[in-house]
Amino acid sequence: MPKHFIYPIYTAIMGLIAITVVPKKDIRRLAYFAILCGGVFDTLIILVVTHLLKIGGYINFGPFGILGIPFFPPIAWTIYFVLYFYTIPQTKPWVYIFPVISAMYSVLFSNVLANLGIFKWNYGQVIVPFLIYLTWNFLNTFAYIRLFEPDNELANSSTHGRMAFKPALLKKIHYKRK
Repeated sequence: MPKHFIYPIYTAIMGLIAITVVPKKDIRRLAYFAILCGGVFDTLIILVVTHLLKIGGYINFGPFGILGIPFFPPIAWTIYFVLYFYTIPQTKPWVYIFPVISAMYSVLFSNVLANLGIFKWNYGQVIVPFLIYLTWNFLNTFAYIRLFEPDNELANSSTHGRMAFKPALLKKIHYKRK
């Protein structure tokens, strides 16, 4: 089997996991933000990390890409963030630990992909990837909490007595998890 078929296979597996674990109403609720945080941001990371900084990136994607950008990883990252946002903890200290553990998982998975020959890191396989994934996960975690969980204590904790940012549009689509 050619290496480039690994991309649609792992994306399909991620999709099946998401459909199995996350209820349909939550997939709909989380999809737009996951597309932004996963798909769009992964494309930006590909452009910066792969093409500008030459830190690493996807290789051997065959016909599943254009202009050096593969099609399936942004889709897989979107699915990853649907799962991520669905399982995000709501209390301290877990909300701080969760992005760290997720970053460690991402490093592990990127090294599995490197061993399969579809991903490469040019500057180490642990520290630089961990910092990239940790930053990505922390930014997305706290953006999600601020925008989709405005009543959460963490969304209001950094305001220091000021009124917390609670967008009116997001109040309308806000959904409390059980």
